[in-house]
Amino acid sequence: MFSLLILVIAAAGVVLPVLAAAVAASWGGPDPAPAVPDPLGAAISLAGTSLTWRRLRTVRTGQGERDFWVGDGDPTRYSCAFRLAKEPLYEAGFSWGTAERTGCQVQPVCWEDPAQGDAVAVEAIAAAEAALAADDRRIAEAEARRAQEAELEAQLNVAARRADMEALQQSLRVKGWAWFKRKHDVAAALLAEKPGPGGVPRAAAAKIAREMTAEVDAAIEAVRARVANDPARDWLARAEGPDVRRAVHCAVQVLTDLDRDMATLDNAQGWGRSHTHAGHVLASLPQLSIIEATNALAAVWRHRKQLQPALRQRVVGSEKA
Repeated sequence: MFSLLILVIAAAGVVLPVLAAAVAASWGGPDPAPAVPDPLGAAISLAGTSLTWRRLRTVRTGQGERDFWVGDGDPTRYSCAFRLAKEPLYEAGFSWGTAERTGCQVQPVCWEDPAQGDAVAVEAIAAAEAALAADDRRIAEAEARRAQEAELEAQLNVAARRADMEALQQSLRVKGWAWFKRKHDVAAALLAEKPGPGGVPRAAAAKIAREMTAEVDAAIEAVRARVANDPARDWLARAEGPDVRRAVHCAVQVLTDLDRDMATLDNAQGWGRSHTHAGHVLASLPQLSIIEATNALAAVWRHRKQLQPALRQRVVGSEKA
């Protein structure tokens, strides 16, 4: 099936001179057409395509006899050619279908009409080759355009990108207690990522860094707002004493230091799940207000057994509590 061989060679990206020689041979040019080895698939493989075509059988159809071929292998290039030049390829007999022993898997097929001659196939090949070349140019131009746009955007936003990455690094250093492990690992990976051209951080990395830093800041502010707006009245009077506020601040720092896992492990050390985030926020403050100390007292009370008796005495008023 010489016409089938030409299409497969063209779809595989063989240079136009080879195609032209094959077409000239099929039209009776001065050079005789080379004999197609048996099996045909061997010749197609040598042509450099990823498809190997097999002639399964001759089928009698309502429109006459057809030689039925199937293409084995990676159909990516064939799929692209068929998408871009479907009509002429379809007229030449090429399509998709299922064959015997393929488990109903759809693959490239060809219903060759022996009476049709090579002209229809040659025209289909030319259309497919032109469409593929145009599509390759379109893809290359789009890639070049994206690269230029990315370079220009990087030049215009280099200061903002670097500021985003520096803010992320600063947040990890100063507020590392507020970063959950998984988020901390992502942030560390972003900071370790190789920058783009000119040493400029990549746009995607800077965007993620900015969003993650904002999320952590928002979470800290939410805890602070909740602590300020929801005082535990049972502890309010005790929190008015400056010595108690200093003692409970020390207590939350002790419990936070024990809470390296941020309550992810059931080890009876540090904060529980309901207090871990608030405890870390309170421990990070330079000092506690009355409202903050009130909530700190309520939280520490739930974990007072982990404190030394002397500190427990200063916080809750009894070392045996």
